Formats: sequence, C-alpha cells, structure tokens
Amino acid sequence: MFQPPSSPWRDALVVLIGAALLSLLFLPAREDATLSLSLDWRPELEPLLVIGLLALLALTGRRLPSAVRWLLAGLLCLAALLQFADAAVLALLDRQLNLYFDLPHVPQLIGLFYDAAGAWRGTAGIAATLLLLAGAVVLTARVLRAVERAVRPPRHAAVALGVVAVLAIASPIARAALGTPLLGERTIPAIESQAALLYHTWRVLNGDDPRYAAALATPQLSAGALPGLKRHDVYLVFFESYGTVVLDKPSDAAVVEPALQRFAATVSNAGWHLVSNRIISPTFGGGSWLAHGTINSGVKLDPLLISLVTESQRETLPRYMRAAGYRTVEIMPGLRTPEPEHGFWGFDRTEMAVDIGYHGPLFGWFGIPDQYTLRYADERLEAPGHQPFFAQIVLVSSHAPFAPVPPYVEDWSAPDLYRGIAPAQWSRIDAAPDWTHLEAPYLKSVVYDLDTLGGWLQRLPGDALVIILGDHQPPGFISSKAEPWTVPIHVLSRDPDLLRPFRAAGYVDGPLPPRQGPFKGMESFLGDYIRGFSEAPTVAASHPATAEHGTN
Repeated sequence: MFQPPSSPWRDALVVLIGAALLSLLFLPAREDATLSLSLDWRPELEPLLVIGLLALLALTGRRLPSAVRWLLAGLLCLAALLQFADAAVLALLDRQLNLYFDLPHVPQLIGLFYDAAGAWRGTAGIAATLLLLAGAVVLTARVLRAVERAVRPPRHAAVALGVVAVLAIASPIARAALGTPLLGERTIPAIESQAALLYHTWRVLNGDDPRYAAALATPQLSAGALPGLKRHDVYLVFFESYGTVVLDKPSDAAVVEPALQRFAATVSNAGWHLVSNRIISPTFGGGSWLAHGTINSGVKLDPLLISLVTESQRETLPRYMRAAGYRTVEIMPGLRTPEPEHGFWGFDRTEMAVDIGYHGPLFGWFGIPDQYTLRYADERLEAPGHQPFFAQIVLVSSHAPFAPVPPYVEDWSAPDLYRGIAPAQWSRIDAAPDWTHLEAPYLKSVVYDLDTLGGWLQRLPGDALVIILGDHQPPGFISSKAEPWTVPIHVLSRDPDLLRPFRAAGYVDGPLPPRQGPFKGMESFLGDYIRGFSEAPTVAASHPATAEHGTN
C-alpha cells in the first residue's frame, strides 16, 4: 500500500490530533464540591504516556504487535469508562465507586433503563451504547496505529518523547506553584483507589478489619414486652427517595410544602397526632436496603457491613417486636425474589410483588402504585380482635426514574382503582418525561405519595403507631448540589402516649421537621425505640391538647 513520504509537520499534526482524540476519552470529570459531572479540557496524562511509550519503542526500532495494540486500545477505553463511572457515582450517590459492590447492580440499571424507556427505545439505547463502546475501541486502535507511524523516524520519536517528558515533569511543578496541574491526573488515582477498595473489601470479608468487628460487637438491649406500645399495631413505612432536599431547596419546597400541609390537615381531621424530625440516612441517592437494614439492626450499615450483619446473631427490630408478642409482616412491592440472607431480619411473613397480585397499569420501575400497596396492606393485616402486628411497608412510586406517576384516586374502595381515569388524563400520565430534567416527575411523585398516605391514614382505624420516613435523598441530579444525607421522619398516632418518646427525642409538632440539628443517624432509632417503649406510660401524665393537630 502506498504511503506518502514522512513530513515533520504532517507527523507532528498527526501526533497532536491523536493526543487530542485520546484525551477526549477522559473528558468527563468529577466535581467534588457540587456533586456533578464536569468537563476537564486539559490533556489527560495517561494518553500522553502511551504516546511516549510508542515513541520509546520507535527509538529502539520496535513496534507494537497488532494484538497488543488492540489490547492497549481496550485498556485505554476501559480506564476512561472507569473514570466516568467514578465521576457519575459521586454525582448521583455522593459516594465513591466500589466495583466490588457496584458491578453486580449494572444489570439492574440496564433493566431500569429498558423498562423506563420502553422496548423499542430501550433496545435502541442499549444497542447504541454497545456500538459506541465498540467504536471507541476501534477508533482508539486506529489512532494508536497512526501515531505509531508518525513517530517512526528517530528524530520524530525523540521530539515526541521529549515533549511528553517535559509535560509530565512540568505538571506536578505547576500544581505545586499554581495549585493546578497542567495535565489531567484522574485516571491513575481512580485505578489506585479501586485497587485499594478491593483490598479493603477482601480484608473486611475475611475478618481482618477490627472496625467492622467492633461495630458488630456493639451492645444490644434485651428483648421485652414493650408495654409502652399498649399492644397497639405498629407500621413502619419507608418512603422512597423522600429526602430533606424537598424542604430545603426553595423551588422544591414551593411544590412539596403545600402537599405536606394538606397531609397534616387530612390526618388531623381524622384524629391523628403528628410529630416530625430529621434523621440521617447511611446512604444517598440509592441503596435503600442499607437504610432499611440500619433501622432494623441498629448498626450504621455500608455495603460491607450489611454482609457481615446478616451472618451475625444480632437482634433486629422485627425480632424485638416478635418477642413483645407481635406478628411481624413485611410488604415489599419492589421485591420479586428474596435474597438468600433475607430471613435474617426475622419477619414472620414477607409479601412480595407476586403476593400483592397487582394486574393494573404499570407505573414507574416497579410497576405497582403505592395506593394499591397500602390498600392491600389494609386488607391483609386488619382483622377484628387480631393479634397486634408490626408491619414494615416499602413505598416505591417515588423511585427513580419517577415516571409515570400514578394518579391519586379518591375512591379507595373501587375494585379497579383506575377504571374512572379519562383517556385524556392517561395521555398526560404516559407522556415521556424530559430525561435531562427529572425534577418535575420526582416532585410530582412525592406529592402523590403524600396525598396517598393522607388518604390511607384517613381510612385506617384504631390507635396504631405509624412511622413514615424517607430512605435516602434522591439522586444528585435532582438537587444539583451537595446535600446532607438527612431525610424527614413523621410519627403519628391517635393515642398521644405513643408520641411521648419521640417528643422527648426532639421531634416537633406538625409535618415540618426542624431545620437545625443536631440530628441522629438511623442507627440510633432501634435503641431509642426499644428504650422509649420498654416502660408503660404513667397514668397521671396529661394528654397534649389540640396543638398536636396543627402544623408548623
């Protein structure tokens, strides 16, 4: 094949364009201060080092074998993908990427995208992503081949190697003098970080980290009758992605606070007393099971510790409630099959999606609307003269991607909740959201759940203790800036005695939790709950007056 004669200027241009194209792979960067993805236009160090390697080989009269070139292209693309994933996880979940735990969730994320986008768009999106990745590897391999030809003359190789060496030396000097390096230096630290995390994970799972052993060894309270509950039923309701951003971000609060006040008025008219606070979740933007497990175990869980806890003999909230004479039931509309360790938590019965038996229109990722789940809970749990129960219910309608949001139906007794929905309303419900701006469907889903919870409590008989709390803040793209890991928690009962332990812990009347802390972590809830209800309420205590029915 004819090749044009070597030209210093042409070869220099090829090397410059090659360096630019390789650096484009590493353009996305993490922005720690704002939890967002940014673009770093500085050349990344790693592609320049690869060009330096090609130049060094050329000086010794050697070339990369074709298979090695393709392998190097694949490794560069893999490193760029790792850097992007590291930045994306920080932006969405306010934590560091951990390949050991995050990689198994990739199929679920693909499934979420497929279900949310629909069959045609989902398939097209997945195919386009695979083609893009394959195209990136092919383009990278061709760029490496072109650069290799451009630095083949010894003089060209020496100049290229010298330029790379100067930039590699000057970059840390610039960082020391100016505070900013000349080159992007993100990929190697990301790889080193993942290697350190994998080693740390191995140590923990093999019992070599004393901090995790200390967490598992924290003292526990003894089980008892919990007379302070007065044999009333207890509901623990997890409200998906219900974070304090909806109260602290002015544009969110303008939408959510009227719904909260409407919720408070509805339950007050039905005789409920209401107190609220903030509590710190162990997770952000996802990982709901860590929040559920932290509440139930009294240990602040992370992806490592939850594996160790479920292999331990620690007591859990369901076990404490069972020891106090309660039936324990878990209603999980988002659970299709139980995890092998699911039995550790100690529920007498777990109702999963298949048990709930919903056959109506599908909403959101999990399909089952929360209004149907709560109605199902009423039908399954309530019975005259029943043994008191502890029910943990997980609401899922406000789970990402938040759309489509179910319509709230006033008539809870209708056999088919959605038969009366007009076709024009369905067209609005099923309209595809703007995937670059999911704030609107998120807020709409929160309002829907607040209305649903108000309607449910209005119908709920008796003097149950009802605890409603968020599991974590929504993903970072909702808030657009770093947020605390706090979530609202609301506690209700028609019997004011059941709210005394919460008032003593700093909970305030009404639906709006205090803005100023300090606030406790979810790991404190179990101990406070058991201690708070381990003694019967004093007979002489006076019941709070109507102020408990009001709002902040």
